[in-house]
Amino acid sequence: MGSGEFPAFLFLFLEAVGKGFMKVLVVGSGGRDHAIAWKFAQSRRVKKVYVAHGNAGISRTAQCVDVQAPEAIVDFAEKERIDLTFVGPEKPLSAGIVDLFESRGLAIIGPDRRASRLESSKCDTKVMLRKLGIPVPEFAVFSDPDQARAYVRSVGYPVVVKADGLAAGKGSLVCDDVADAEAAIHEIMEAKIFGEAGSRVDIEKRLYGRELSFFCFSDGYSLAPMVAAQDYKRAYDNDQGKNTGGMGSYSPHPWLDEALVRTIMERVAEPLIQGIREKYEIFYRGVLYLGLMLVQEGTAITPYVLEINIRLGDPEAQVILPRLETDLVDVCEAILAGRLKEVPLRWDPRYRLCLIAVSGRTKGKKGWYKGYPDRYKIGVPIYGLDTVDPGCLVFHSGTGWGDDGELITTGGRVFGIVSTGETLEEARAFAYREMEKVTFEGMYYRKDIGRE
Repeated sequence: MGSGEFPAFLFLFLEAVGKGFMKVLVVGSGGRDHAIAWKFAQSRRVKKVYVAHGNAGISRTAQCVDVQAPEAIVDFAEKERIDLTFVGPEKPLSAGIVDLFESRGLAIIGPDRRASRLESSKCDTKVMLRKLGIPVPEFAVFSDPDQARAYVRSVGYPVVVKADGLAAGKGSLVCDDVADAEAAIHEIMEAKIFGEAGSRVDIEKRLYGRELSFFCFSDGYSLAPMVAAQDYKRAYDNDQGKNTGGMGSYSPHPWLDEALVRTIMERVAEPLIQGIREKYEIFYRGVLYLGLMLVQEGTAITPYVLEINIRLGDPEAQVILPRLETDLVDVCEAILAGRLKEVPLRWDPRYRLCLIAVSGRTKGKKGWYKGYPDRYKIGVPIYGLDTVDPGCLVFHSGTGWGDDGELITTGGRVFGIVSTGETLEEARAFAYREMEKVTFEGMYYRKDIGRE
């Protein structure tokens, strides 16, 4: 849409909302998408939840439909008279699924193709942010690996080398010295470990401070900040090993207070949404995810933008959405109608902790699998998930059904257990106790999630 006009499909959507018999479609197949489907299923205004294409665990929450291409998804939504669609992952958003739905007069939550460039091109986004006066690290963009190597030799400080395009949350290589940076440039631009996403790179000064994932809902004009979550990206305890899509999370965040929220809103979120709308005619509707580094500069904290994502995080969504007491349908309605500021978000103050189990080191026919985020074995039976305390939520990321109907692994991140507690320590003890009930060959999880 891009201009913020009152969308024609909203009339049909509001009629469905009024009747209270909504059909909702969630696009995605991971733990975040399971959490979104679960949240919609809690609504008394929703009659049925579909997920395209889902996984084994999601099929216990919603009806999974085997459609994956955006054109097939919109055909399904049109045929089934879906009232509202919510997109979980970045790939269909970047492929223009929102544009496609809106062209058919169907209500959908998520940024359109132009707005999705905020995630699908780190290089273009950094240039845009700098022009808008939003704090970003010193950076340079390269499409030639030799020029990139010359740059890292010249700057005299540690850098982070980032693939320009989508890389499933793993496209940033943090470097300690020039040798590391040159190796990262080779891996991304020449060895193409992230495919064509590495045709260009954003090389930025490595900042030191506190890293924060900050989430907002946006209707294109106003923003509603969500509660924050502390997440863990490195594969092993004490933040060792490679970056992953996420090994765990918890919420509330340990040090994000109201004053810091105001700083982030005033320095980053609000000028971003207003700036891209007014300067670039990009109308951003959906979930905004700011990856920030908070750096102490004198007596003030500067929120530097490391990256922007166009959707909920994974596994942050698994601890944020269970805390959301406001009906997600109400939030979606407000986003589509451009009246988000009229819907105050209510949050459960109790802690949630998500502990992710992944496919770890196992032996195969041709040697050892290193395990996620490297090569891992799939098709491994999972035992004990049905014995997990019902006081915990279990969100599936990579599960399927075997030939005999047994639950098996299909991905690197397999499932997450989400616990509740009055304190972080209570939630942590609960999640780890329940995780001990589950097993599969090569199963691995970090032992330090929530150990602050």
